[in-house]
Amino acid sequence: MEIEAAKIELRAQMRAAFQADARASSSSALCDRLRSLPEWKAASTVMAFAPMGDEPDIEPLLCQSQATALPRWRDGAYEPAEILDLNGLEAGHFGVKEPGNSCRTLDWEEIDLMLVPGLAFDLNGNRLGRGGGFYDRLLEQARAAGPLVTVGVCFEWQQVARVPTAPHDRPVDLVVSAQT
Repeated sequence: MEIEAAKIELRAQMRAAFQADARASSSSALCDRLRSLPEWKAASTVMAFAPMGDEPDIEPLLCQSQATALPRWRDGAYEPAEILDLNGLEAGHFGVKEPGNSCRTLDWEEIDLMLVPGLAFDLNGNRLGRGGGFYDRLLEQARAAGPLVTVGVCFEWQQVARVPTAPHDRPVDLVVSAQT
């Protein structure tokens, strides 16, 4: 229970620290940093996310030089679905934008790089999500299919010294913000 209480407290701190006025400039710089990563340049298929209002806006990266997939809820689980542009997204499970039925389902083995949002990240790649375990399960599912690079995507103020973790929490390989 101590870990869960620490997570609740850190979530509240991160929500209070959100800087709406800095979202656009920080997101733009973050997209530039992601584009410069060797892992980004080497990837042929990227699993990304449709950003919510308090997450970095990575939409300028989507559907550019690599094939792009987003999570889509089907039959009680998420699957990677390829998007060709952002016009085919619709409100999905939990109200998060996701690919529509016309978008092709990809095999997890096709994913080379996975961008992962979070409320907080530490230097060891531990992440704090919204509390549902969605990305922990998604990371586990993707890694079980084969090797890929996972990248935590965040604002500078979301990087902390230590994220409290439980056995089910899954870290990312790299953490990238506009400055790191």
